[in-house]
Amino acid sequence: MVSRSDRLRIAVLMGGPSSEHEVSLQGGANVLAALSPELFHVRPVVITKQGAWRIPPRRWAAPTGTSASADAFDAHDTEGWREHAGACEALVALREWGVDVAIPILHGRFGEDGTVQALLAAANIPFVGSDTAGSAVAFDKVRSKEVFRYHGIDTPDFDVVPAGDLTSGRRARIGGWAERFNYPLVLKNPRGGSTLEVKVAKDEGEALTAIEELAPGADRLMVEEYVAGRELTVGVIEDREEGGPIALPVVEIRPKAAGFFDYHEKYAPDGAEEICPAPIPDDVADAARAIALQIHLTLGLRGLSRTDMILTEDGRLRVLEVNTLPGMTERGLVPLAAAVKGWDFPSLVANLVRTARLPS
Repeated sequence: MVSRSDRLRIAVLMGGPSSEHEVSLQGGANVLAALSPELFHVRPVVITKQGAWRIPPRRWAAPTGTSASADAFDAHDTEGWREHAGACEALVALREWGVDVAIPILHGRFGEDGTVQALLAAANIPFVGSDTAGSAVAFDKVRSKEVFRYHGIDTPDFDVVPAGDLTSGRRARIGGWAERFNYPLVLKNPRGGSTLEVKVAKDEGEALTAIEELAPGADRLMVEEYVAGRELTVGVIEDREEGGPIALPVVEIRPKAAGFFDYHEKYAPDGAEEICPAPIPDDVADAARAIALQIHLTLGLRGLSRTDMILTEDGRLRVLEVNTLPGMTERGLVPLAAAVKGWDFPSLVANLVRTARLPS
């Protein structure tokens, strides 16, 4: 048995200012539940939507056998916790506690765009996941697609326009996109951290509405051709025993109501059907896994990633995007694929802890 003094001190960061705040809290609770108190001394860190960092007192202990159930922890019940006005003060407190590893379970802006990674690196706290540079490139859908193209990775055609250029002449712009891509059009905030910031427009009216909704929160809009086909996703995990990153089994996503894998399909109990391993030919699965691994290595990612792609009717694999901090909720696709490989959730989380390090 590991002595109490030898247990690694783990800070699980959850919440944050993005639209996926609640999803992050759910994932953080799951990770907290997976960290055995026999091996780890854990403290949750809840970041509010306003940017305050809440940390429990040193005497805090995970409630009633946290490893048994995520329900044992309520991220909304932070009475008695110290609230730090900003990240710098909170990170000093974690350093004073003697934190060994931080696990960011954060999504969208601040969590996946490289910001929190830069803060942790500056505080000299090793963390799980990609560094600032890899996170920033992967998070920006325009930049990542430019990298995909450069390396010959098939990705849907797209256009980018500054949001300020859409104050007038929108109908003409939409007409040009319709001529180039045909309907439906996919409109995205390229630095949006949620499918709430992705719209599929079947006609000019829906495209105008999408611009109205997306432009105020974006510096640019990306318009992408809609690609029909089967939705696949492939997780990549660094495995120290394997000596590097490995691609997990392919997951197929079958939305039940929406035309694409939107927020409801992702997280609701009655959302999309997720099948792993995907019922596709072995050579297609191997190709999908090879693409995900190539992207992980090309973008310089680490720890874990998940690449989303479409398998078209003519057998092409067309990459949509890559996520550097995929969800860790009960509906999480990487945990699902890891389970098929033979890793239960505690094993997956323990493996991620072993991959934590500072940027070199």
